Amino acid sequence: MKAGSFFPGTHYSSLYAMAGDDCSLFFDLNNLTPKQQQDHQDNIELTAMLQVALSCIGHSRDHLALYENYQEPDLQRVLMRYHDFFTRMVDDVVPTDHFSYHPPLSYYDSVASLIAKNPDLTDVANLYMSSGSNSVIHQSDELLQVNRNVNSKQHFAEHAPAFGIPVPDTMITTKAKLESEDVKSFFRKHGNRIVAKLLGLAGARNVAMVDSIDDCRDFVTEYDDDFVILLQERLDLDFYSEMTVDLVVSADDIRLSNVRRILFADGLWVGNLIGDAVSLNDEQWQALRQVGEYARHHGYVTEEGSNLGIDYFVGKDGSVIVTEINARWTGGLFPAEILRQTGTGGRDAVPFFDLVLIEKRDAYVDFIDRYLVGEYEGDFAMAPFGFGCFPINMEGQDFFYTWQAVVGDLDAFKKVKQAELGDGAMITADIISLD
Repeated sequence: MKAGSFFPGTHYSSLYAMAGDDCSLFFDLNNLTPKQQQDHQDNIELTAMLQVALSCIGHSRDHLALYENYQEPDLQRVLMRYHDFFTRMVDDVVPTDHFSYHPPLSYYDSVASLIAKNPDLTDVANLYMSSGSNSVIHQSDELLQVNRNVNSKQHFAEHAPAFGIPVPDTMITTKAKLESEDVKSFFRKHGNRIVAKLLGLAGARNVAMVDSIDDCRDFVTEYDDDFVILLQERLDLDFYSEMTVDLVVSADDIRLSNVRRILFADGLWVGNLIGDAVSLNDEQWQALRQVGEYARHHGYVTEEGSNLGIDYFVGKDGSVIVTEINARWTGGLFPAEILRQTGTGGRDAVPFFDLVLIEKRDAYVDFIDRYLVGEYEGDFAMAPFGFGCFPINMEGQDFFYTWQAVVGDLDAFKKVKQAELGDGAMITADIISLD
């Protein structure tokens, strides 16, 4: 069975097998620092929501591998309610009898066993990214090296300019050289407004805004002296807006899948803005298409079409600066693809991650049911994507992760949400702003 990060579609059938893969692309999971261990565990917990969303993205010939936690009676009941939501939202979904369940800590070994017993189950094994943790699935050192290159911030910084791709001023150094005159000069050149970037990890855990070399040293305190650090000029957010797109890279085409504006809350990425308010002009598209050519040149291409995410900034003058690429599925692809199938009636949508008290889980799901996109006609509607299967303890209370979009009026949603669910339900939503 062929394996890779293929863009979803009905021209082939997938066994969707996606877990926390980012860290194992560059690091040995048996030799992680304490912070890496925690970040990797957080990624495994977040990935559960992606698995649920895949049942909506996929179609009747697809199969889906979920964490076995979803077989717990309470979670299985919620999972079936989500499956019902999805059947009401889109025309075709992965059937529940095509679900399989696997232990989180040996997820890929278990999936590999399923494939060995059913080699003709689907055309491809569709992975979030081809990484070390799922090498038992893709079984290709060449594919792993391609993905290490095209997902490497260092590789992109070194090779992108040769493709005419506009990138921020960047310096590649190591922890041992942070006190060098070259590094000090780079900080001075950019007024001590620097972004420090590391290889590996997900969800901006490998990126930090630093205002001094001391800040940078604190950021990498756990790592050895030869650890690679990228220092980049920090772009002026009064002039630039941070954006992201997904491209589909195939042997004979590079096409645009979606465009999204990145949304932050308290300095952390929480979701995106999707809709007519976000678009590309021809010049911007040509700059981003060149990134697809870069990835294809370095071997990231399939006949089915592979997904490529690009993080970039757009200036008020329309200029584009590309900061990094993600040769894999992206967090934003899931909602973008579901909303494309569902339709938004021309309204903007705000997909976001959040937390809900476990004791309010049924009330939250009932809320989604009442305001389900495509059925509820009001100032806003809700598009559910996924929910977590692990308890998340915060200040002595147990929450679970949720993933959803507000379609339409965000402020109207906030008022109704607070009135009907009260505190402890979608707590991040209260601080999301479109300004």
